[in-house]
Amino acid sequence: MPGLNSIMDTSLSALFAAQAGLATTGHNIANANTRGYSRQEVQFAARRPDMTAYGAIGRGVEVEGIRRIQDEFVLNNLRAQTARGESYGAINSSLSEVESILGSVDNDHLGNALSSFFKSWNALSQASINPTMKQNVVASAKSLVADLHSIDESLTALESNIDNSIQLEMGNLNRLLTQVADMNGQIMATETSGEPANDLRDQRDLLITQISAIAEVSVHEREDGSKDIILAGRTMVARDSATLFQSSYESTGSGYSMSVVTQGNKQAVTLSQGKLEGLLTSRDVQVSNVRKQLDGLAAKIVSEVNALHTQGRTSDGSGLLFFTGTSMHTIDVNQALKDNPALVAAGRTTAAGDNEIALAIANLGNVSSSGTGGTTVSDQYRSLLTELASNRSTYEFMVANQQNVVAALDSKLASVSGVSLDEEGASMVRYQNSYNAAAKIIGTVQQMYDTLLNMIG
Repeated sequence: MPGLNSIMDTSLSALFAAQAGLATTGHNIANANTRGYSRQEVQFAARRPDMTAYGAIGRGVEVEGIRRIQDEFVLNNLRAQTARGESYGAINSSLSEVESILGSVDNDHLGNALSSFFKSWNALSQASINPTMKQNVVASAKSLVADLHSIDESLTALESNIDNSIQLEMGNLNRLLTQVADMNGQIMATETSGEPANDLRDQRDLLITQISAIAEVSVHEREDGSKDIILAGRTMVARDSATLFQSSYESTGSGYSMSVVTQGNKQAVTLSQGKLEGLLTSRDVQVSNVRKQLDGLAAKIVSEVNALHTQGRTSDGSGLLFFTGTSMHTIDVNQALKDNPALVAAGRTTAAGDNEIALAIANLGNVSSSGTGGTTVSDQYRSLLTELASNRSTYEFMVANQQNVVAALDSKLASVSGVSLDEEGASMVRYQNSYNAAAKIIGTVQQMYDTLLNMIG
């Protein structure tokens, strides 16, 4: 039969268990607004009972440990969807910048410049030739060239800003990878006793989630508690060691190209989805595609206008090249025409009323020089605007949709690992009642001791 000492020990175990529960509840409440914190829960287990002739009599409760509540499946899914959303967001932001550079429907400055250029040639073809009309042709051409140069400079500035953002995100990624490696070291040292370092694990998971926003990663946990970070099949963090990134520049025909490589051996890295991949795609695909199409548009204008203008004649001789250059950056009006607009050729001959060349150039806006079925300058420009608007709309929709997916997963994760103040309040009352009840039993046992001592005395 258990004695008073056994009953006292059982009651004290209940007292200590209630204290552990209250301390953990207080810790949860204190961190209710801490980003990345996972709710913790005390794990209780009944002690091995005392076996007596008339049955087993319990000996109280033990605190087996404190467990953090986490759903790794939902967390990993949230990281993957966040990475996708960040990638879409970066591309959508760049497309929005490109739209601003080219102008809106109400302010289509390049479209207006193209229209004014062809209208000036149309005016030259409709009436008797006078110096003012040729001056208008040169002036509208200079305006078109200035607009193309302005767009080229703006796209270059956008590409430079994207490069700066890539460098910034690469720095953030290196910092976070280093912090995860350092956190691995702390966790391994702390968990040598066998007890999990819950708060350190929360901090590490938050760092990994932040990494996933920059570049999606997969995670492998080792038996020693450390987590390896794997990016696109390459292990970037192994225990307390991290491999970092740097930028690499290679010379190209138009300047330099920047890529992401590993530090030291400088191996090229194929990034998974995330903000960094989105920035690279923005620069190397989206902005580059717009630049190529605008360069093609400028080359088409130069080629088709020059092909016609060189067939014309003026009182000073054969028609000159109207434009020079082959791209947005290099296109310009022939300096001889800038100095002397009278050299603009309106007809194939110098005969009065011969405005065939002027009319043919004016029609380039609507008729292809290559014949029926060819793409006109206006068609090519409209195709660019349509494609840009379509891409922008697509990514805008995907960003909004991804935000909803991330919000749903975040809410689901919060319902599992987040702190509910109502639930913690209920737990606090429960542990308080347990503590009071255990204290009453201890008080009763003390009275029983006093009675026994009085009997002996």
